[in-house]
Amino acid sequence: MRAGFEALFNILKNPLNADSGVRVDDSILLIYPPGEELNFKDHLLEKFVPELEEKGIPHQVVDLDGFVFEVVDPGTLHGMEEDEFDDYRWVKQGLANRIERALVQRLTELASGRPGCAILVHSTMALFPLIRFGEVLRELRHLPARIAIAFPGEDRGGKLHFMNQPDGGNYLAVKIVMM
Repeated sequence: MRAGFEALFNILKNPLNADSGVRVDDSILLIYPPGEELNFKDHLLEKFVPELEEKGIPHQVVDLDGFVFEVVDPGTLHGMEEDEFDDYRWVKQGLANRIERALVQRLTELASGRPGCAILVHSTMALFPLIRFGEVLRELRHLPARIAIAFPGEDRGGKLHFMNQPDGGNYLAVKIVMM
């Protein structure tokens, strides 16, 4: 895992080149086995983030634990629980769309407030199986920030699997395999 964080640090220590003629996707997927979630999170928060702070690299940390409950009020969730028995697929799809929009909005606000900042998103398991991060990242390509997304899963022959489920995202992000 250490080599993956070193690769991430080497990317983040260089400032974004906003004046380049070709616009690239500045997002980064940090791919690691789902069973390593706690080790990943510990390393990120206890070693990597303090190193960024020590080196003066601008960053924001976004914890997605509880994000669903931040963006969806209890009354809406209660109504969805009742609707679930009528059409589970519809409820899941509606909740997924709402959460994807809210995450795009949150990351846009963070990136707009601190151009050139690295935004480190962790605890992505909390949103499984609701959203596909490829859809979120597609909406964020225009932002002047590097967005690093924790991706518990694997790359199987060029196809990404989030939590061992086919993700289906067409990721243009830099992929760093953490293990």
